[in-house]
Order: sequence, then C-alpha cells, then structure tokens
Amino acid sequence: MCDPREIKLLRQLLPVGTVITLRELLEQAGIGSDELPVYLADLRQCGFIFRHTEEVIGIVKEPESLVPAMILAGVQTNTIGREVWVFRETSSTNDRARQAGVAGAGEGLVIFAEKQTGGRGTHGRKWISLEGGGLWFSILLRARIPAAQWPLLVQIAAVACAEVVEKWVKRTVQIRPPNDLMLGGGKLAGFLLETSNTWDFQVLGIGLNVRSAPVIDGYPTAAVEQFTRNQVSRAILASELLNHFEEWYLKRPLAELSSALERRTGT
Repeated sequence: MCDPREIKLLRQLLPVGTVITLRELLEQAGIGSDELPVYLADLRQCGFIFRHTEEVIGIVKEPESLVPAMILAGVQTNTIGREVWVFRETSSTNDRARQAGVAGAGEGLVIFAEKQTGGRGTHGRKWISLEGGGLWFSILLRARIPAAQWPLLVQIAAVACAEVVEKWVKRTVQIRPPNDLMLGGGKLAGFLLETSNTWDFQVLGIGLNVRSAPVIDGYPTAAVEQFTRNQVSRAILASELLNHFEEWYLKRPLAELSSALERRTGT
C-alpha cells in the first residue's frame, strides 16, 4: 500500500521538469521538513533523480520501471485504479487479477507487470510482453450488466485507449474488431476479457506496445514511440488510460460508444 503523502508529494512534483519551492511542497503534501529526506530517499531508490537546493526542488528524471505511487499520482478516478499493483514479472496479469477477484478484491484494482511469461491474446494466442516495452495490465471489474453485454467492456477499453494514444501520436488510431488497435498498419494493442459463470467479476486485460513492438513474421506490429518525437512516460500514459477508461465506463452514455467505434473502424 502506497503512502498517501508520498502520492501527494509526487503530484506536486510532476510532470518531470516542474520546479516548486520547498515550502509550498511541504504545505501541499502535508509533510514535515524532517520527513522529506526520508521520502526523497525512498523515491531515489525507485529511480527518481531530483534537483534539490535549499529553496526549490524538482524531478530531473523519472524511473524507467513502473512505480505504483507515480501511477497513482496521476489517477483522478473514483473507482478504477484506486489500488495499483506492479509486478516485475508474472505469468499473466489476468491470472493475478483473477486470483484477486476470487479472494474478494474490490472493483477497480489494476495489476501491471513489467514482463509476462504467459501473456495471452484471444483464441489462446500468446501475447509477447517485452520487459519494459509497453503497458501490460489487467483491470478487475464487477460490472452490473447482463452477460450478453460484456463485450461492450472490450469496446469501451478500445475506444478509451485509442483516444488517449491519439493525444500522444497526433494521428487517428484505428480499431480492428473485435479487439485490436492499429497504428500505421501495425497492431498496437490488444484486449482480452475473461469471465466465468462461477465468478462475480470480470477481468479485462490490456496490452499496449509503447517503447517497442515484437517482431513477428508476416504480422505487422507498432509501438507508440514509433510515432512520437520524445520518449513517452509509461507511468503518465498508464494514469491517463485509467482515467479515460473510467470516464467511458462509468460516466459516458453507451449511446456515444457506437459513433466513437465507427470513426475508427470505418463502418
């Protein structure tokens, strides 16, 4: 469990390049001057590099690996992503989310992995999850909709993900039904919804190529950074995806979903 004050501290310091006075930082984060060195030491161990003087402080560089507190610092939701776990390696984030769901975890838990050894796509296909190459994560849902409408959860995720990525790449992301995002003719992302009649929850898996895409003979792939000039912060991108998914999942009327899909499928 992340310390709420550490999350508040990061919210004041992000994005990278922000400079804030120490006095303002301590007031906004609710941290005492004697506690700040402890928090900074913990964050340095995570990979953060700071510019720190007697009067001001700022983040010079963020970690290459995903840090739960940094993702949470960017989350502005009520349900999705209020709890975030990050594994350096796991079989599949969907497996972890399923285990959490069976154990009674609440809706909105999000589980990330830097690397999956058994990532899955649709129809039992293997999903290649390069370490640090993208965002591989699963969202635990307890959607109160009929089973016949569960495919809408994949459509919501696809639209939300497409809209977020479009802000980074400044071009339209296509949706190839039923569950692929396409960019520049290559597969950018995939979605996998797993359910069971014995569960009272659903597991939504998302794989998005960010830094790099796997090379697969006869199967074009794409990554976000192939279409950007600057490196993408995976943590910030993760927060934006969770924020936007909740907006579509809990706030936007489903009537808007069809038109959003049509604009990206050409149907």
